[in-house]
Amino acid sequence: MTEATDQTTSRLELVERLRTAMETKDKHAFVDQFADDGVYELPFALDGAPSRWEGIDTIRALLTADSPMSKLLDIQRVSVQAQPGVTPDVVTVEFTVEGKNASTGEAFSFLSSIGVIRVRDGKIVYYRDYPSSLRGAQVAGMLKPYAESLAARS
Repeated sequence: MTEATDQTTSRLELVERLRTAMETKDKHAFVDQFADDGVYELPFALDGAPSRWEGIDTIRALLTADSPMSKLLDIQRVSVQAQPGVTPDVVTVEFTVEGKNASTGEAFSFLSSIGVIRVRDGKIVYYRDYPSSLRGAQVAGMLKPYAESLAARS
């Protein structure tokens, strides 16, 4: 294998580990894919809200914290489409989640996020995440409270 082929395989294996961690609800396995000096970024964060976390400990605290959405949405299947980037260390991913609303039993399927990931030595050094927060709130039956919480910030 060439070095470029090795890097592509490494990126795609990492993406599969992320997908599996999401599907099995293993937050720690998801975070374990980050390098010690990794960066996680949410570029569409509201003014005044954090948008960048640096270092594995900070990322772990963020991504393993209890989330109300995880109690409202029973994710049963995660699929991913990965597109290698122009450079061998970058991959763009689209995660689609399927499952049921935990309180109503209503089935859902939606594109939960798009991410641009930079990989070094098989670990994430930079993850720029674009989650579909509105769609998640909608399928969880929480769109109105979510909108009200946003309105309270203005």
